[in-house]
Amino acid sequence: MASDAIAKGQLIPQESKSLVVIAPKANTQIFPNLSQKEIMKRIVYLQLAIIWSVEDFETRAQALEKGENGLIYERNSFENALVKMIDNHRKEEGINWSTVEYYLNTYCRIK
Repeated sequence: MASDAIAKGQLIPQESKSLVVIAPKANTQIFPNLSQKEIMKRIVYLQLAIIWSVEDFETRAQALEKGENGLIYERNSFENALVKMIDNHRKEEGINWSTVEYYLNTYCRIK
């Protein structure tokens, strides 16, 4: 069983330097068939884990919508934009709030 192997340290990626985790809906699973709890146990052993989520898109959208007359971003598009952002990121540049804003404007803006 996976949890027994984790307890023994057999499946823990101790040599990993970073990890990107994408929602299972994106059809990209870093650790297939493992629970969120088991994944978090593995992350503890990483030196660095950067996780972007739909909630980050919501946070940035709300900030950009202040002073606007209503919503300017389609919330149903956030997950798709997140997946595109992760798929297209360049490790030399990384991902930051400006990157999130670009993907909001490109894929989520209400026309």
